[in-house]
Amino acid sequence: MAPPVLIVGAGIAGLASALALARAGRGVRLMEKRNVLTEAGAGIQVGPNGVKALAALGVLDALRPVAFQPERIAVFQGRTGRRLTTIELGQAAMQRYHAPYLTLHRSDLQAALLEAVKAALEVTLLYDFDVAGVEQSSATVTVRARDGRSESGVALIGADGLWSRVRQAVSGPSPIAAGYAAYRALIPRDMLTAPFNEPQVGLWIGRDAHVVHYPVRGGGLLNVVVVVKSSDSSPEWDQPGAIAELTPHVARWAPALRTLLRQAPWWRRWTLYDLVPPVQWHQGNMCLIGDAAHPLLPFLAQGAVMALEDSVLLATLMAGEGSVPAAAFAQFESVRRPRLMRVANASRSNGRLYHQ
Repeated sequence: MAPPVLIVGAGIAGLASALALARAGRGVRLMEKRNVLTEAGAGIQVGPNGVKALAALGVLDALRPVAFQPERIAVFQGRTGRRLTTIELGQAAMQRYHAPYLTLHRSDLQAALLEAVKAALEVTLLYDFDVAGVEQSSATVTVRARDGRSESGVALIGADGLWSRVRQAVSGPSPIAAGYAAYRALIPRDMLTAPFNEPQVGLWIGRDAHVVHYPVRGGGLLNVVVVVKSSDSSPEWDQPGAIAELTPHVARWAPALRTLLRQAPWWRRWTLYDLVPPVQWHQGNMCLIGDAAHPLLPFLAQGAVMALEDSVLLATLMAGEGSVPAAAFAQFESVRRPRLMRVANASRSNGRLYHQ
């Protein structure tokens, strides 16, 4: 049996990569720091490019019952509540891109990927694997855990997110706080009125904050995200938040929007990070993907989608006859980097526009 491909991190990027490689016939050892896969309940927007990647991974049908297909993106002025513009989705997206625009609960996406990975005979999932170090020779990469275990394979994919241990072995730099904090909440849609119960993505923009909301869980819940300027640099992803922390940023906003925020039963908070300048994504038989390679600010809703694209392309490059991991990784970075740099720059630009 051929040596396996090692993957560190069983989030969306790691699960998708394991699944894509398994569908290409490659053996995979997928290592996860946690002892069980749980996901904080954030929403996720999946544009048509991401939907095509989900179809390629074979999980799109499993997601249809829990996905929502918004009809439009509606942009509002925060202070007045005036609708500034509308971007049609629904059938317009289908006709233009030949795939829908979907919104999901992030844990539903992770669950679908995990179920498919567990069904793949080519994948072994290892929990409680806290990476302590990485070594590579000309033909082998070895990952060592803090408890003394080790795994060796022909190649290593670092899909271990923003604070990647594999990145430290490949290129070193760490993310920096981007000057924003994000708050999220989920609100039952049956208790809401227009425009918050409409089948759309809503974007409210203003000088001190911006708000995004859209249905998830098949339309049963409204995912609400509030992004404010912040000097905090806490690395924690899922801290408790409070409406009192948001109030000063939206004190003069439209009453309907402020009422919506007060209806949230709880808030969770995290600091947004960027990685500047871009890091090298590969070294020998090691390669970074997803947030480990290119963490994106959320202002273009493409972070998880780019990780899905990464996974499909990398598996394709590694599945070629006589494929050499180091050569596949170099080609992957050459192909993907220009696209990711455009997306990263567009995301940063949107962040500035949303807060003018």
